[in-house]
Amino acid sequence: MESYVEALLNEIKLKKDFFRDKGIPLTTIYIGGGTPSLLSATQLSKIVSTVCEFFEISLKDIEEFTMEVNPDDVTPDYLAVIKKSGINRLSMGVQSFSDEDLKWMNRRHCSKQAIEAFHNARAAGFDNISLDLIFGFELLTMERWNSNLKKILELRPEHISSYQMSIEPKSKLGTLYEKGCYKATPDEMSYREYQLLQRTLDEAGYAQYEVSNFSLPGKEAIHNSGYWNLTPYLGLGPAAHSFDGDNRFWNCSNLNQYILQTGMGKTCSKQEKLTIKDKFNETMMLSLRKCDGLNPGLIKERFGESMFSMFEKLSAPLLKSGNLVLAEGKIKIPPEKLFLSDGIIRDLFI
Repeated sequence: MESYVEALLNEIKLKKDFFRDKGIPLTTIYIGGGTPSLLSATQLSKIVSTVCEFFEISLKDIEEFTMEVNPDDVTPDYLAVIKKSGINRLSMGVQSFSDEDLKWMNRRHCSKQAIEAFHNARAAGFDNISLDLIFGFELLTMERWNSNLKKILELRPEHISSYQMSIEPKSKLGTLYEKGCYKATPDEMSYREYQLLQRTLDEAGYAQYEVSNFSLPGKEAIHNSGYWNLTPYLGLGPAAHSFDGDNRFWNCSNLNQYILQTGMGKTCSKQEKLTIKDKFNETMMLSLRKCDGLNPGLIKERFGESMFSMFEKLSAPLLKSGNLVLAEGKIKIPPEKLFLSDGIIRDLFI
């Protein structure tokens, strides 16, 4: 872990001009990647101070500073230290309040630990917390899903992210699926769970602002919203991706290779220049995932009359079928169709 942290500090120094060269202010920081809460408080402080030094920023100017944490990693002392380091928002991977589900997911925490971790975070002064829940997997019943939603509302975090279980190739779940040992949840069942999610959170005062994200008023994730608005971002660490407005960059995913190359003062990233077609398709994908939708004028402004005409032709049958709606000058996927958003958006790709 020490070698990794040192390599990460080297990469911070190597990439220090990323935003300066584009004249873009640095306004949010997100420490993610799954298990950053395994870092010691000392290691974390070193990373934060190095970012501040080489990007020439003060944490008081950072609008949102999020850190992903595991419920079983965050003691009251650890939470107090990371709060003092400048982190003002937590994203906690709860996933479920059922111990049976958590055990099946190979999570290290239990439901009780998740609830305790949330209360400890509140006691440490965190007033902006996001919790994750997963739906759409074999063990989950509607009764258990409803119980999960009731429990998360009892905690009332500022933000809730909820994702459908995906089967990734070569993962443990993917292997079980290929062997016939895991049965994927039918889309109809997942859709019912998603509808219950939408209805329950709406009734509790949470606004859905993206396919998988819900928040109390004014608590939308600023950092993540940048991705959906095509705002340039810099990713640091193995497999991290970056975007400067025209080019996509990605680091090697192999940890040892990352440590070796970055430790020698070299970058281990590749890049591609996005074509007009790439940019058009990404604008469709990212804009229509948001409940706010897509301003058609943006298409004309960004891509010209010819591609705007193409967009009108592609969107016309979707508007006629009700898979898209025009409201308040924006083209949107209606809430009841968001579960089908991937397929709807694909029909707009060129």
